[in-house]
Amino acid sequence: MENLIIGDELAKKLAQQLNLDFILIEDRVFPDGETQPRLEKEKEINKAVLILQKKQNENINTYLIKYFLLLRKIKELAQEIICIMPYFPYARQDSVFQEGESLSSLYIAELIEKNSDVFITCNMHEHRKKIGDLFKIPAHNIFLFQNLAEEFKDFSLDNSVVVGPDKESEAFVNDFCKKFPARKIIFQKTRDVKTGKISFVYDKNYDFTNKDVIIVDDIVSTGRTILQAAEIIKELKAKTISFAFVHSIFGDKAIEQLNKINPKKIVFTNTLESSNFSVDIAKPLAKYLLENKLI
Repeated sequence: MENLIIGDELAKKLAQQLNLDFILIEDRVFPDGETQPRLEKEKEINKAVLILQKKQNENINTYLIKYFLLLRKIKELAQEIICIMPYFPYARQDSVFQEGESLSSLYIAELIEKNSDVFITCNMHEHRKKIGDLFKIPAHNIFLFQNLAEEFKDFSLDNSVVVGPDKESEAFVNDFCKKFPARKIIFQKTRDVKTGKISFVYDKNYDFTNKDVIIVDDIVSTGRTILQAAEIIKELKAKTISFAFVHSIFGDKAIEQLNKINPKKIVFTNTLESSNFSVDIAKPLAKYLLENKLI
């Protein structure tokens, strides 16, 4: 029996990085919406690594059901399963805010760990709960901001400012600046609970004039929050504005929104399917697996 990578095109890249054989997943969705993923071939496996991207036009719940079905199938074939979910759905639903709500992130984790031995994700949104609070099996959260920072080697440190759009982004900015040690500024974001309107508080003493500003965050969905921060910075006479983030929830659609402000650079990863990503996570994933003796 051998170690195998199972999944999609991202999985194929990971297999190439690790010099391991690869089994492709074939997708089938019935007219009523039911999904039937199929392993291209079936064989006994020592250690299986399952990795799948959520596709651009795929419903997040369809993605999860497909993943659960594959995990259960692979459990029949493999002695050990490493589950890699590059983007962990429902991570932001990590607390019960109103009576009767589901603690969704914990429930998803409980379903995953029933059929896997190790869980790996990338930049899970650890706000109120850490990854170890959710999983009973060994669970790993790989941080990719230093990989994003590598894409800004052509920027001048002296003329650049790294901005976090809210308090939660401070850890992301700090990680990014380990590789790109420019000046850091963290905005404070407030949201009107009735209107949903967002406003920002920031250090009015800092002069953004003629600076190259890089706005860093973990997740971009509609892009409204970082676009509003960018508009403020633009009004303060910044020379250029760039964006660096890990997860593009709506893929190319999110990038279309960010392009409205004519940024100098947009840098993000392929944790979710997109045609415009800058950082391929296959290499850092392979490095992490080898360094931690997981494969």
